[in-house]
Amino acid sequence: MPFFELQDVKLWYDEYGTGDEVVLSSASGFDRYPAVLADAPTGCHVFTIQARGFGRSSHLSAPPEQGWLDQWADDVLAFADHLGVSRFVYTGVSHGAGIGWHIARRHPERLKALVSVVGTPHDRAGDTSSSAGRRAIVENRKDTGVLEEQFRILGGATDTPEQAAVREETIAALVRHHLEYSDEEARINQGMPFPEAKTNDELAAILRTIDLPVLILAGLRDGVISPESTLRAARNVRRSKAVLFEDEGHFIARERPERLVAEVAVYLEELKAR
Repeated sequence: MPFFELQDVKLWYDEYGTGDEVVLSSASGFDRYPAVLADAPTGCHVFTIQARGFGRSSHLSAPPEQGWLDQWADDVLAFADHLGVSRFVYTGVSHGAGIGWHIARRHPERLKALVSVVGTPHDRAGDTSSSAGRRAIVENRKDTGVLEEQFRILGGATDTPEQAAVREETIAALVRHHLEYSDEEARINQGMPFPEAKTNDELAAILRTIDLPVLILAGLRDGVISPESTLRAARNVRRSKAVLFEDEGHFIARERPERLVAEVAVYLEELKAR
């Protein structure tokens, strides 16, 4: 069975493709992205790691002492060591991207590049231990109405009946998934990346310490990762590139992963050219 065993936990992972470029990704769960990066035109060797606390990975009765994002980041590095991979491309979506930002800050030498999908560090507002939407989901984890409302905010507006139909399917699937969580899973609140930054200026200062190739993919209709947060990262992270989709929100990786793959393919070719 595809488990990676650490000293205290087991992590479930899946493997896709056999390409030369190793791509790692971690999250509570996965849709088609990033597995599709194993197919043409990217043809990568992709490993998706289910974050500790969720699904078939070991569940925890209490948060890790160092915090969820740092712990998940360390788990990714331990998995890379297990593979014998010293440097890799990391990609993540939403909280999965937050894991990548923590790797980029603490261990940039391990990354060939970071591909952050709808996951730049949040605008600083209120309690940085969590976004307001995440708190609402955790506190009302069995309330279908609250869950639906928060996912609609996340997704942003749709323009066509076809988009609206896809969005309804997305929201229904997410609600079902959250209702199936165990109590341990439902209580997990990873918080904002870099919670020690209490203001946007402090966040920008942290971002300026990151110097490695970063591709930022974001939707301008995202209800939690604002265009301003995307631009803040793009302005302050050296060697970053940002692609913003006017007509997408927080669910682009689930609803239209092919748009992401096209941009990642271009970016990987740019990296080779450098």
